[in-house]
Amino acid sequence: MDIAQLRDFIAVIDSGSFTRAASVLFVSQPAVSQRMKQLESELGVRLVQRGPRGVVPTPAGRTLYRDAQQLIRRFDQIAEDVAKEPRAIRGPVAVGLPTAAAVHLAPALFSWTKRHYPGVRLRLFESVSGYIQELLTVGRMDLAVLYRDDAAPRPAETPLYSEELYLVGRSDAEEPPRGGRAAGSAGTGAAAADTAAYGDISLADMLRVPLVAPGARSNLRVLIDRVFTEHGAAPVIAADVESLGTMVRIAESGEACALLPLSSVEALRSTPDLMVRRVVDPVIERHIAVCAGSDYYEPRDAVSVVRHGIVQVTTRLAEQGAWPGIRPAARTEPRAGRP
Repeated sequence: MDIAQLRDFIAVIDSGSFTRAASVLFVSQPAVSQRMKQLESELGVRLVQRGPRGVVPTPAGRTLYRDAQQLIRRFDQIAEDVAKEPRAIRGPVAVGLPTAAAVHLAPALFSWTKRHYPGVRLRLFESVSGYIQELLTVGRMDLAVLYRDDAAPRPAETPLYSEELYLVGRSDAEEPPRGGRAAGSAGTGAAAADTAAYGDISLADMLRVPLVAPGARSNLRVLIDRVFTEHGAAPVIAADVESLGTMVRIAESGEACALLPLSSVEALRSTPDLMVRRVVDPVIERHIAVCAGSDYYEPRDAVSVVRHGIVQVTTRLAEQGAWPGIRPAARTEPRAGRP
C-alpha cells in the first residue's frame, strides 16, 4: 500500500463512483477498479461496495478513509515543513463551523489568521452541526466547532463558550404567556433591551407553540427534543428547516416560532419588532467546544495556532459585544491526548 493508492481510494469514496473518480484522477474507469481490487487484496478486506447511491465504503473502508485523510494531509505537509523558514508556521488547516457560529467566527478568524500567521491557509467549511461532526470523525477536518450537552472536559477539546436559547417569533404565532418576567442579563445594548421588552417565557407556555427547527442530524434539534421529553412533553414541529436564515424569516412572518441562540437572531433578523423571549423553567443552554481531529496525538503547529486563534477571537468578540448572548468559557489549556 502506498500514498498513490490511498489518494485513489479517497477519490472513489468522495466521488461515489469509479467513473467519476476516474475523471478526477485522469485515468480510465477500469484502471480505478483494478487499483481498488489490488488495494483490497493487499489489505485482505473488502473496502467498497455498490449501493443505491453508488459506491460506498464498508466499515473497514470507513476506517481506512478516516486514517488515509489524516495521513495524506500530513504527507502533503512534509515538503512545506522541510522547506519553510526557521520558526515560521505554515500549512493548510481545515476548520468546520456550524452556521450559527460561522456567522460571527469565520470572518474574524480569517482576519486574525491572516494578520498573525500569514503562512497558514484556512479551509473553512460551514454546515449543520451533525455534518460537521461527521467530517471531523472521518478525518476531513483538522478542527471543528461542535455543540456539547455539558461543559465537562474531553480529550482533544477546548471549551469555547456557552449560550442559551430564546423563543423567536411574533405575538400571533404563540399562545399568550401566563405572566412573563423581566428578562435576565442575556446580552448588552439593543439585544438586552429587546429581550427585556418581551419578558421570559417558560417551557409550559410553549407547549402549543408551532416551531420550525432543524432536522434530526442537528444538535439544536436533539437539544430541543431532549428538553421537552424530560418535561413530559413534545415540541410542536411545524416544519424541519435546515437553514438558520430561513427559520428567522419564518419567525418574522408570524406563521411559526423558532428556538434559537440570541447571536443567530441578532445576526439574521431583518425587523426590529421581532419578539425575542428568554426561555426559562428550564433555561435551555448548550455548550460549545473547539475539537481537534484526533485525541491520540498533539496536532501540528498550524492546527494548534488556529485553535488558539479561535479561542482568542471568540473571547474578544464577546468582550466587545459583537457576539451577543454567548458566555466565553474560562481559559484553560486543551487536555493532552492519549500517548
